[in-house]
Amino acid sequence: MSTKTGQNAVVAAGDPALALDLTVLESPASLAHHLLAASGTVVVRPDVSDDMGSALFHRPGAPLSEEDTAHLWRRTGSRVVAHAMVPGTPHFANAVVHDGRLVITDCWRCFTLEEGVRTILTSVINVASDSPLLPRLTTELEKVVKAAGITDGPVHFELVVAEHVTKVVKFARRQAASPLPELCDLLGIPGQHGALTTGRPVALADTGHPGFVADYSFIVRTPGRFAGVIGLAELLARPSYAGTERIPEPETLLEPSLDENATFVLWLRHQDEATVLADIAHYHSRNREGVFALAD
Repeated sequence: MSTKTGQNAVVAAGDPALALDLTVLESPASLAHHLLAASGTVVVRPDVSDDMGSALFHRPGAPLSEEDTAHLWRRTGSRVVAHAMVPGTPHFANAVVHDGRLVITDCWRCFTLEEGVRTILTSVINVASDSPLLPRLTTELEKVVKAAGITDGPVHFELVVAEHVTKVVKFARRQAASPLPELCDLLGIPGQHGALTTGRPVALADTGHPGFVADYSFIVRTPGRFAGVIGLAELLARPSYAGTERIPEPETLLEPSLDENATFVLWLRHQDEATVLADIAHYHSRNREGVFALAD
């Protein structure tokens, strides 16, 4: 399992502009001192973690508590890394390196909700195959795979993207996890999984314009036994609704969402990106209100 400091060093070797400005902290006291001196939002992560949603956000209006930081140190054991939050939009980019050449097979814009000291991923939508972002990312990320010595195989990137800035948060020499392969199937493109299966990587830019797909996950805030989804029929009547990927069984014990393990997930698909984005915005509004009815 690679460390975040090790990954960041590789990114910096490929292109310093792509690397986060990490501060390594090796004790709870040094972390507390670092956060006390911060004027903006600071992202704090274990240097080593193999689970999803490990980042905590120390915000001016919602600082990390002693309980939050104690939990962080219990998970990491040795040290944490911190960096100022980078303005931009989270993205996933999946690629295959073939004969030393990076081919982006699918790319996803992410949507999140702030939940206290966490930011929870709720949705992804595919980046259009004719987006100018794709050649830009191909050029930038190829520097990273060369610095890492990757000549063949899958690579998964977690990025923050702004108009003129890209930062690599993480990368891994593996295929992307669910739901990205399933969303590629729903979209009708080979994606990373198809490229690895056939041995013929197809760049996203070469797949034409098959439309847009997304998922949407709803957050549990209050523990209890699941009695139903409030306004379910209205949620399923949105123009881009394409199916229910996951919904709890009645009487399932729900726990508050602390990471990216989804409880209730919808599939979305439409030829018009604006339609999908409008539905994501609507689901965001409903998500903030809360959609889970609990048994007494």
